[in-house]
Amino acid sequence: MNRKVGLGLRLRLLAAAAAVLPTVMIGAQPVAAAPGDVVADIIVPEVYVDASYGIAKAVAYDGHNLYYAEFGGSTLHRIDMPPPGGPNQVTGHTDIPIIGALGGIMTIAYDVGRDKFWAVSTDGTVIYLIDKMGLALRQFAIDQSTLPGTCGQTRCEQEVKIAYDRTDDTIWYSPDTTRRVYHFQTTGDLLLNAVPVAANPYFDVDVAPNDMDAYCPLGSWASGIATGGSSIFIEVSACNYYFEYSKTGTRLGAIPRAFETTGGLTCDDHTYPVSVIWMREGWNGHIYAIEQPRAGACVYGGG
Repeated sequence: MNRKVGLGLRLRLLAAAAAVLPTVMIGAQPVAAAPGDVVADIIVPEVYVDASYGIAKAVAYDGHNLYYAEFGGSTLHRIDMPPPGGPNQVTGHTDIPIIGALGGIMTIAYDVGRDKFWAVSTDGTVIYLIDKMGLALRQFAIDQSTLPGTCGQTRCEQEVKIAYDRTDDTIWYSPDTTRRVYHFQTTGDLLLNAVPVAANPYFDVDVAPNDMDAYCPLGSWASGIATGGSSIFIEVSACNYYFEYSKTGTRLGAIPRAFETTGGLTCDDHTYPVSVIWMREGWNGHIYAIEQPRAGACVYGGG
């Protein structure tokens, strides 16, 4: 192949690749995308840890880097923020051993005020605070059998997602595929047990007219959650929408997205010209940046 032909082929391949990626203007110009569109896509190198739970769901953003962990893992991974488009391979991959969380962790949420991560244990019953060196300190325990309504169904799921809310320094706690999202203080009682927030200890996502049934074929439940302002954003596995809720359970919006299954969520209003929510795919190693419904709807670090 002569040099001229080789260059022409490369240009055609680049053009074809660009056609399947989100249209992005670099710099101060806005991303040419819509709420729910994939703005960036990055693939992490770790393999499955537990086939029944996928790669993992933990993901968090601290204003500089993405962090993630495997289901039941004892390593906090830090990576560079990827460029828009993709899929891209990770850069700046750093492994931070987690010390003090017996049995590993499941999902994490970044707290910008403390500059640490809230994390839930692999069995969903302990909340830890982890610093960036990986030291985990137990904060309080959650006896799931005592939760109001027992997760809104017969039992709580072992897989639990959490979100940190800086507006009132609280933790939102969401057993996977259950229809009730719980709300706890960040400080336990004298026995280091969870203390529900008295004003709004939980809300349900399956109560009409605030349910998801019109959008999700398998019904209404909460999976991944994130907050960073006045709303909570909820991901529903096996549904190609994500949802905006008030903190008292009013559904405020349904945002279409291009894929169905994911897990952990974290908000990012810094990295790209539009605000995004990172969504950790539970089965194939991808972490997607999905455009928020409006600028600053969910601020990183809990708000």
